[in-house]
Amino acid sequence: GALGSIYTPHTATIQPAKLVRGLAQAVEKRGATIYEQTRVTDFTTGAWPALHTETGHARAKTIVLAGEAYMSQLDKTHRDVLPAYSLITLTEPISDADWQQIGWDAHECVSSVAHQVNYLSRTTDGRIMFGGRGAPYHFGSAIRDEYDRHEPTHRMLQDGVREWFPMLRDIEFTHSWGGALGWSRDYMPTMRYDPRENLAMAGAYTGTGVATANLSGRVLADQILGRDTDLTRLPMTSHELQQWEIEPFRFAGVRAVQRGFARIDEKAERTGVAPDGRSLAEL
Repeated sequence: GALGSIYTPHTATIQPAKLVRGLAQAVEKRGATIYEQTRVTDFTTGAWPALHTETGHARAKTIVLAGEAYMSQLDKTHRDVLPAYSLITLTEPISDADWQQIGWDAHECVSSVAHQVNYLSRTTDGRIMFGGRGAPYHFGSAIRDEYDRHEPTHRMLQDGVREWFPMLRDIEFTHSWGGALGWSRDYMPTMRYDPRENLAMAGAYTGTGVATANLSGRVLADQILGRDTDLTRLPMTSHELQQWEIEPFRFAGVRAVQRGFARIDEKAERTGVAPDGRSLAEL
């Protein structure tokens, strides 16, 4: 169902879960201890920086806040990031005949340019993983396990697979899931370190965290160790996150923008004309 595309060879795909496990193994081999299933409830900065959990306290010379969407669950950073849900659906394995008809042989990663962006990839076992935005924002920046599934959005994504690939109109879907990403007020991430407070913070990647988190780690390492490098002079290192509005204004505004994005995409799909910025929904 596509009319054209832009191709770049300067990309790669990875399995994020394998990346995280590999990083965990690497730091544990260097002597670090990872405490999983340990919810941080607060933090303090200054001469004695610490993370406070439900079962104890973790102190260090410098604390690093890198909780992405979950920073919205702490009182002190509640309005720094907004949790926006991105959802995914997965097809059953696709036949060789259908793959031949589709012509997707090189396992490229694909995304749309719609406001409610779709992103898709071909898995190693011959399925299509199709993701996108569209799940509603929840009042008070709430994050809950049940929000990882939203039937109307998952149905929309499944319809999207059939629209992109009409030969798969009878395809079955085996898995659907999702999660919250950290959305900054101005779409800019932050990677900053305050030596006076012994506090470092990175996040608000707005959906591009797999690559940007790696960059953030290298930036913060140089900052904390006092190195003056090209990384520490990046514009994100001086970027202060803008605060999201208080509720209920945050809820009303975000929901209005989400509906506006949907209307813009629907109009473009219906008319075949790219948005020009003149309609009320595009303001």
